[in-house]
Amino acid sequence: MKHILLVDDHRTFLAGTSMILEKNGFRVTAASSGAEALSHMEQSSFDLFVFDLKLPGMNGFELTEAALQRCPEATIVILTGEDISEHYDRLIELGAACILEKSMGGQEFIFSLHLAMQQLTVLPLPLARQLRTKNHLSASPGSESGDLNRSLSDKELNVLKLIAQGYKNKDIADRLFMSQRNVEYMISRLFEKLGAASRQEAVIKGIELKWLNLISQSAD
Repeated sequence: MKHILLVDDHRTFLAGTSMILEKNGFRVTAASSGAEALSHMEQSSFDLFVFDLKLPGMNGFELTEAALQRCPEATIVILTGEDISEHYDRLIELGAACILEKSMGGQEFIFSLHLAMQQLTVLPLPLARQLRTKNHLSASPGSESGDLNRSLSDKELNVLKLIAQGYKNKDIADRLFMSQRNVEYMISRLFEKLGAASRQEAVIKGIELKWLNLISQSAD
């Protein structure tokens, strides 16, 4: 029997999902926070991890990273009720195997978990289409903006977009599920890569290279 660690801070959803999993032959350990999940990891081994993204204290990004530090071979599924397309690259970089929507049906959910355990990635169709468009844009040869895209990470591009929209460091940290210190470090790297001395210069450079417009299309 496969053992799943299910983490979600909505207790009704947690109980209902646990019931679905148990009816389909899984053994379930449930947790309502990242701290509780880490405690379970110290006491038991798991075949699959299913994490909500928005959790109290430690968010799903941080929990994914912590789980993989403890168990590098872990198969981690992100279960979310929100549009997280702008965070997809970060989740894959961290090591998440699968991103599922909470609105999907029970049998689809179970089928997707079985695919994840076979090391097959499952994505919502709109997100897969968006990634195809994004890859096509970034593969366009011979342009200065293409060189910039290769030198900036997706997280840096997202930060640049939010700077252009007038967000402060704390707001950027909240929207991208990052610490404020990491945002400050990323902005300093952006300035260095763009040859900018201020936020305004960074935005102007982004507009000149036409990457702010492309970022907006990718994140919508």
